[in-house]
Amino acid sequence: MKRFISLFITAVLLLAVVGTASAVDFQEELKKMATENAKGYIGPFSTAFGTAMNSGLYHTAKPHGMLGFDISFKFAVVTVPDDAQTFDFLMPTVSVPDPLNPGQTIDLDGNILFPDRENPTVFGEDEVDPFSITAESVRAAFEYVLVDIDSIMTQDEFNLWATGINWDDQLNAIPTMPRFPGIGFNALPLFMPQVSVGLIKKTEVMLRFMPKVKLNDDIDAGFIGIGIKHNLDQWLPIPLFPIDISAQYVWQSLTIGDLLKSGHSSFTVMASKKIGIGVSITPYIGMGFESSTLDVSYTIENPSNNPMLPADGTEIDFSLDGDNSFRMTGGVRFGLPFITLNADYSIGEYKTYSLGFGFSLR
Repeated sequence: MKRFISLFITAVLLLAVVGTASAVDFQEELKKMATENAKGYIGPFSTAFGTAMNSGLYHTAKPHGMLGFDISFKFAVVTVPDDAQTFDFLMPTVSVPDPLNPGQTIDLDGNILFPDRENPTVFGEDEVDPFSITAESVRAAFEYVLVDIDSIMTQDEFNLWATGINWDDQLNAIPTMPRFPGIGFNALPLFMPQVSVGLIKKTEVMLRFMPKVKLNDDIDAGFIGIGIKHNLDQWLPIPLFPIDISAQYVWQSLTIGDLLKSGHSSFTVMASKKIGIGVSITPYIGMGFESSTLDVSYTIENPSNNPMLPADGTEIDFSLDGDNSFRMTGGVRFGLPFITLNADYSIGEYKTYSLGFGFSLR
């Protein structure tokens, strides 16, 4: 619960999963991983964060009139499915004393040595035990090298040789491999301010902006988003078309220190119908395509020189594409004079709940 509260407070400040006690843990755990495992660990964050950033972008298909505007605040919660809370950790090759050649070593496949390789992603469990290993898996790793790879022995020769080996002693020669915890909470909340202004030809521009805010002595974060919405039904050759139809494109970018940089885009076609004057209700729906990218850069921290981890000081840089693609949204806006409230639900790679509150002059 303490980790969740810390994460929630940070998200409200647009800092998402970085800058809290949980976030510091997440950052430090990431700095122990080589590229492929880091991708598995942080991959769901790329998708969830992209989904959150692309939420709450509209609450009606009708653009503001010329110089009409609204100032609103959007709150989104992205739920992370069970299959995105764990990933298979890729183990390194492990060098151990060679029983056949005293004074030499033999390289064993870490993925055979550690048969249970399930590790939490950033959204997974926050309390985990080290990866387990058994005498049987050590024997299987030797068998794979001596029989299947190098063909030093036949299967029968290996079986006979193996009866004279104390596999528990061989197990004790394998270094401990830590398992890396997540934040222990399977959702990502995010809070975003937003301003929209109407222009000519039923066109509206949107701005999301937060100047860089200091998270701690080493990290700051900030983001910007811009978008444009244009009414389409004004061009349809159907008189008195009963609903508003618009298309919207939005681009957003967020930077968190030197660790993470993310970019997001969304293209949506939406429809809505306002019912009532003064006090009104406006159902709206939208369908579209979205994408997100995450650039990650850090330096490996392995001061104890654990041979199972990457070498201390190794520079890691990689980019990830989120699994964001198609999204469907349905919601409703409640309008009072100069005040709007809205709520919607989106189905995409991850499910999203969004709330909005704003002041509007159309």
